Amino acid sequence: MLGDIAKHEKERDTPGGGDTIQNNLVLTLVSVEEESSLKNNYPTRQEDAISFSQKPTLFLNLYLLFSANFDDYEEALKHLGYVLSFFQANTRISFSDPSGDTYNLNFTLHNIGFESLHNLWTVLGGAAKPSVVYKARLIFIQGSPLNGAGLVTHIQSNEHLK
Repeated sequence: MLGDIAKHEKERDTPGGGDTIQNNLVLTLVSVEEESSLKNNYPTRQEDAISFSQKPTLFLNLYLLFSANFDDYEEALKHLGYVLSFFQANTRISFSDPSGDTYNLNFTLHNIGFESLHNLWTVLGGAAKPSVVYKARLIFIQGSPLNGAGLVTHIQSNEHLK
């Protein structure tokens, strides 16, 4: 389920408040970063006699935390294994937007050291759960308007050199 794993301890400690993410595999977005290696793309393209310009596309990497939030530790490890198996077999996932454009997401296991893992769970405000972090690469956002203009095909001057 998509949820904020940081809310787990708060929901559990609230009297009468049911913990909606307990006994679930929880997907939490923990960080977003710009893919700097693709930042210098050229925002102008030509189609027939029209030149189009647009602000450079924003390429993003998403860091996704999959937490096995189960009472039974063995069940938690089993569900974490399902995540690892899925992404081992499906490192690239394609999807299409309503306009018919197709995009690819590339998933890689993001190795996180013990200290960083401790810091992550401290920020999330709860006890560490069996978890894994994946990096979803090359999500891109293009929201700037497309501006077009006719191409200059010839220059005419009425002035002569003396």
